[in-house]
Amino acid sequence: MGKEQDIITLILISILSTIIMLLFIGGMVIFIVQYRKRKLSHEKEKALINEQHYEEILTTKLEIQQQTMTDIGREIHDNIGQKLTLASIYANKMTYENKFPEIFDQIAAIGSILTESIEELRKLSRNLTNSNTDIGELKELIENECNRVNNLNICKLAYNFNETDYSISNTIKNFILRIIQEFLQNSLKHAGCKNITLDFEHNQVGLSIVIQDDGIGFNMPGNGYKNRKGIGLSNMKKRAELIGAEFTLTSAVNEGTKLALFIPDNKLNEN
Repeated sequence: MGKEQDIITLILISILSTIIMLLFIGGMVIFIVQYRKRKLSHEKEKALINEQHYEEILTTKLEIQQQTMTDIGREIHDNIGQKLTLASIYANKMTYENKFPEIFDQIAAIGSILTESIEELRKLSRNLTNSNTDIGELKELIENECNRVNNLNICKLAYNFNETDYSISNTIKNFILRIIQEFLQNSLKHAGCKNITLDFEHNQVGLSIVIQDDGIGFNMPGNGYKNRKGIGLSNMKKRAELIGAEFTLTSAVNEGTKLALFIPDNKLNEN
């Protein structure tokens, strides 16, 4: 009987030890699982905080930049514009009174130049203060730019719109318009192109704009916009970054230049 009791006791101890070991292992597994869950949760919270912080910085940058442009626009209108207007009045007065007949044509030319400069400054002031983007849809604004290019008779610009209903903030609208204007100006001034195409498409994913000219193009080693003289190309990329857009510029000698801009749908109405 003594041996049987010892065997039973050993069996019970073995079972108990096994149970304790299983409980310990189970506890360790639960601890590890919980630790990993908490770690993942912490990383997600950290990523969310970083994203929110980035969006706050981006919003602040956009607000500062927009306010700066507004201030510059008002200064141009209120200060420089007024001085040019006064100079134009004096020039027109001298032309009307004809006090200096020997230089009548020169004075008239100066008056004409001043009048044109005033009109250009007014346009610039309106653009900087963003008043033009508060009226009309983005499609309408882009069509107006395309029509201006075609009216110059330098090259032909063909455009195509394929869009669904969407909402877009004035800030994003303004930045898109500036990028398009910059590309068109570069094409007209430097590309020597005969044709430009613009494709505008919006779907449930986002807004895609592709502009391409058939001009002389240029070599693009690495980040080509950084290796080109002037600030136009880098300004386009900077504007795209500020609104969270994907920006791609490609070009090659004698193969033209192409700009692809994509803005996710959730970024169109952020600012």
